[in-house]
Amino acid sequence: MSSDTFSMQIKNASASAIMLFTRIISLTLTKERYTPFFTLEFTADGIWHDGLDTKDLTTVTLAYGQTDIFFGRTAGISHKKTAGRDIVSGRAFGFTKALSTSDALPGMMFDCTLADIAAANPTMPNVGYQQISDSASYIYVKESDTVWTAIAALSIKLYEQYPYITGMNRVNIKKLGQTQRDYSSELITAEIDGNNFNNAVSCIHMQGTQGTYDYQYTDTEATRRGIMRERYIPLDRQWLSSPTLGLKHKMYFSRRGGVYKGFTYEGFKNEQLCDTVSINSGSLSYSGEVSKLILHADKRGVFTTVISYDDGYSEIVNNE
Repeated sequence: MSSDTFSMQIKNASASAIMLFTRIISLTLTKERYTPFFTLEFTADGIWHDGLDTKDLTTVTLAYGQTDIFFGRTAGISHKKTAGRDIVSGRAFGFTKALSTSDALPGMMFDCTLADIAAANPTMPNVGYQQISDSASYIYVKESDTVWTAIAALSIKLYEQYPYITGMNRVNIKKLGQTQRDYSSELITAEIDGNNFNNAVSCIHMQGTQGTYDYQYTDTEATRRGIMRERYIPLDRQWLSSPTLGLKHKMYFSRRGGVYKGFTYEGFKNEQLCDTVSINSGSLSYSGEVSKLILHADKRGVFTTVISYDDGYSEIVNNE
């Protein structure tokens, strides 16, 4: 790959030691609609500074040209010295992963906004939030619910959407200002389509206030596919005022990414999750959203895989 396309910095905990890599052997950056963090895997060739301690390397920043496209904490770093070269390999997660590993403060939150959830819980380093003032009458945070679970409840109550991550660890609950991207003139190297209903549930039953299973929601798409997987759950106080809505979204989440379509093209546009996708190239013709993105670069070049989901939260429109 071109030496000036990507660059990477790895720092120690105090940021007193910094390694800059411009010779990147390979990298894979993955973004996914329902995963609350981005993942970076990399191998780079650099000059190891005297006194740099591998075990103290904590943060990774990846830039494309002059734009930072990933910032996260290391999840494993390996340094190998061979034939006079310093080869560094590792994996890193975006800082928003802390939202899915930290418990939220339990209890009822009235007139709740996204800023309220952020303020009620420990400050997450390097995590930003969409500036939006819409509020839900309440959300109920159960014990052992994560901060991400609380954010998802708010997003669903306000917009019937699932939250997602963009940019440098920014949490979004409402789709605003998505970029429209047309790939019809790009060099398409692969076409992708398939389905995944491994987690799909055919029917969910929920207890009412009297202990009987008064509420249920059936997934007609799951039953159409012959899936028989019923669930009985206790009363979820999050949805006391709208039990059917709550069950519907539990069902939506169970068949997330159920049907998908996509392609791989040569290059990279710094796509963000939920950007609008349109393509009309050969046998491939549809419009949708960026639901999953895999950027891969190595000595062969730079390639981006763009996948759109067709499920409860997104739609693929076939244009044939």
